[in-house]
Amino acid sequence: MAEKKLKIALVGLGPIGTLHIDNLTGGKVKNAELVAVCDMRKVDNPKIASLPFYEKLEDMLANCDADAVVAATPSFTHFNLAKTCLEAGKHVLVEKPISLCSFDAKRLGEIAKRAGKTCAVMLNQRTTPIYKRIKNLVSSGEIGKVNRVSWNMSNWYRPQIYFDMSSWRGLWKGEAGGVLINQAIHNIDAFAWIFGLPQSLRAWCKFGKYHNIEVEDEVSAFMQYPDDMTATFITSSGEHPGTNRFEISAEKAYLVAENGKLSISKFKGATLREFTLNTLYAFGTPETEESVEEFDGKGGQHAEVMENFADSILNGKKCDFDSAEGALSLTLANAMLLSGIENRDVCFPFDDEAYAKALAEKQANSRLRENVRKDFILDFNKSFR
Repeated sequence: MAEKKLKIALVGLGPIGTLHIDNLTGGKVKNAELVAVCDMRKVDNPKIASLPFYEKLEDMLANCDADAVVAATPSFTHFNLAKTCLEAGKHVLVEKPISLCSFDAKRLGEIAKRAGKTCAVMLNQRTTPIYKRIKNLVSSGEIGKVNRVSWNMSNWYRPQIYFDMSSWRGLWKGEAGGVLINQAIHNIDAFAWIFGLPQSLRAWCKFGKYHNIEVEDEVSAFMQYPDDMTATFITSSGEHPGTNRFEISAEKAYLVAENGKLSISKFKGATLREFTLNTLYAFGTPETEESVEEFDGKGGQHAEVMENFADSILNGKKCDFDSAEGALSLTLANAMLLSGIENRDVCFPFDDEAYAKALAEKQANSRLRENVRKDFILDFNKSFR
């Protein structure tokens, strides 16, 4: 007997939508099949030529027998699109970010619960082997208490034409944020997944420092956690070549993740604190066992997330990427933005409504771009880090 497959309708046939088409029609998602597509404009793609095509979401929801909808549309459409699909009785998998603010992300979770449907987010970086390994080392307690974390993710470079080729990128009205909400949201998600939310943070955001845009293109954030752990997170879309270096200082080990490698220095015989307090050597340092772990590939990425989404619906398996998980990274990114906008410390639990109000004020004075450039050259594969 053939395994039952989740019937998926795809909304949005741009670059990321095309990636989903390739995964679904190429057999990379074993428990799902593509049954319909929707976009404002029809695209010439032989892989979907035989599928029903809809220009309007309402027509697709009324006439398509899909179990679930995958949303691969611009960020500012995510909330209303997901809400409409959930209320129409469909499960939903939304591209990141789940919405423009954490207040709406939590609302989607409530709507999904009332509808008895699953609302998930494309948190594909959680499938990256090196991040999975770090998550395990921290969560298992193998490296002991974490004292300090530093992540410099400054290799999200984007030129001006990246923003100018669309009506919505780099604008409060469109993306409701820049490098935090679009590019580095995946890194922020991995960070929040591994360490959770802080007790408080202070972020310095530079708005339009490198580009002719309204939103942030450079951020330096400092975070404090209840257990005395401190952390810094730095990101930029205006530096080149930039770097991606993730350091974790813990009681039993020191980790450095960079260039696809994880360097681990494990302290021998005692924790770092025990050595610090008890050694008689004034310039002594702990003896360490050194190892370097290398990781090939980036894991299952989008296909793995979609397979888990389908499995949760078909077989009742836990959805590892549900709306609550999506709200986690958005909450952290929103807190950084609020700190930068209002030039103050932000404490947790986060005031979602305060940020929603601040965002609404920004959006009230923002307009979508009218003169969109058409002379761009697009190579979507170069967008990934």
